[in-house]
Amino acid sequence: MDIERFTAQVRNPTRTREELETMRANAIAKNATEFARVVDDVLRERFPNKPTKKGGGKTPTTAMFRSRTEHFESGKEAYLWLVDQFCGFHKTVLAEYDQLHTRAGSRSRGKRFSRNHLSLFPEGSSRRGDPTYYAAVGDGWYADVNLNHDDKYAALLQLSYLANLEYERDWEFKVHGATEQLTEHQERVIRGQKLLDELFAE
Repeated sequence: MDIERFTAQVRNPTRTREELETMRANAIAKNATEFARVVDDVLRERFPNKPTKKGGGKTPTTAMFRSRTEHFESGKEAYLWLVDQFCGFHKTVLAEYDQLHTRAGSRSRGKRFSRNHLSLFPEGSSRRGDPTYYAAVGDGWYADVNLNHDDKYAALLQLSYLANLEYERDWEFKVHGATEQLTEHQERVIRGQKLLDELFAE
């Protein structure tokens, strides 16, 4: 599929945020950096990032990775555990994420994972250097933890594509009392993946 047709598909106003997130993750996994950049631009235009609300309390979360299931007091703990599981399963998953993220041209906006914790946040951000906003993961990597549950799920989804793991079959991120946004995102992942697969197959 050529970039013009893909752009028209992505800019369709009926596309939901969940579908766009999934299309971007698939494009990154397929090393289609131009396509990923198109989706990233549309997401930035239609859904500008809002600061994560602090002090909301812990949300019990169940995480599953392959045959192992763990229960956590918070989504943050479950998220970091799953990232570590992905790293153990696919040793280079964070390095691949970093390379693809850089190629997609999103470095200035910060990123979810980095060897240098300062690179997690845009220059001038008050979060830079504040350890309450990041945590160590994998072997010498850092993760941005200043994310709502939907953004945590989107990041896990990207890693799972890079590691050739399938949501629900190989891993699960179940937030008890999840927001409607996260629930809808999870329900639409398979649909979004099918849509992008169909576009690339043409």
